[in-house]
Amino acid sequence: MPDPSADPLLVLHDVAKITALSEAQITQAVEQAVADTYRRLVDDDPEVRARVDLTHSTWRVFRVEGEAEREVTVGHADFARQAAAAARAAVATRLLEAGRRHVLSEAASRRGQLIDAVVERAGGRAWYVDAAGVPGVLPPEEQIPSEDIRLRQHLKVIVIEGRRRGSDAIAVVSRSHPLLVQRLMEQEVPELQSGQVVIRAIAREPGRRTKVAVEAPAGDLDPQGACIGPRGVRQRAVTSELGDEQVQIVAWAGDPARYVANALIPASVLGVVLDQESHTAHVTVPDDQLSLAIGRAGENARLAARLSGWRIDIRGPQQ
Repeated sequence: MPDPSADPLLVLHDVAKITALSEAQITQAVEQAVADTYRRLVDDDPEVRARVDLTHSTWRVFRVEGEAEREVTVGHADFARQAAAAARAAVATRLLEAGRRHVLSEAASRRGQLIDAVVERAGGRAWYVDAAGVPGVLPPEEQIPSEDIRLRQHLKVIVIEGRRRGSDAIAVVSRSHPLLVQRLMEQEVPELQSGQVVIRAIAREPGRRTKVAVEAPAGDLDPQGACIGPRGVRQRAVTSELGDEQVQIVAWAGDPARYVANALIPASVLGVVLDQESHTAHVTVPDDQLSLAIGRAGENARLAARLSGWRIDIRGPQQ
């Protein structure tokens, strides 16, 4: 960093080498600050301008008269000190603005991307992270419930948006968004990358269970098998990034009744009757599969309903 005790203009000249601001941008900010200081201390003349040479650490004040410039003599004893202070403040403001624009631009360009973030510090219930070189925040609502987060921990996150925060900006990242599961699967399953297998829908309860509906459009391979992988290796690679959360791979089907039955895995389904008027799927399962189909606190049925888009009514054979 430049020595703060050095000549202020030479310092600002060096700032251009280590920041996002160009020398032209810094020069413009300094010239504006010098002219504003003259108007404030000496004469509120709108025609007064300043010209600054950062390389040689010089400035001059002049008045525009038509197409000519007339040099202005500054007699105020404190002008140089106050002009230098105003120049430093102006450049600092430009740096803040440039930093904010950079963060917002990076967040916009990386929106929806899977990145590796490093946990830097806690801020109440939120965690501040280094999101691949961009300052980020993982708010409480974007965290996986009950997940134990530690300082310096590496986390896979999804970039949600850039958000202004006072004089700066920050990238908002998520661990609870359904897109996180999709990106993790795309990272592990080559068939998803090539388009041989596509994800049709995702229903997620972060920290507990996620259902992912997949299809092979060409019909030339088993989409579930491709996503699960040999001996479940691909599926385990995904769940290892999600703690205790289960990820279930469901075969998507164009027939709604079949799709609802598939969505209720791991339960076996005897039959599905669709009520188009109420958009309800009446599902019959064996008596010994009833609790499995519904799931703890209705979790399995609830996720299957969200995945398929149908209300689901589950009953045993005798009901």
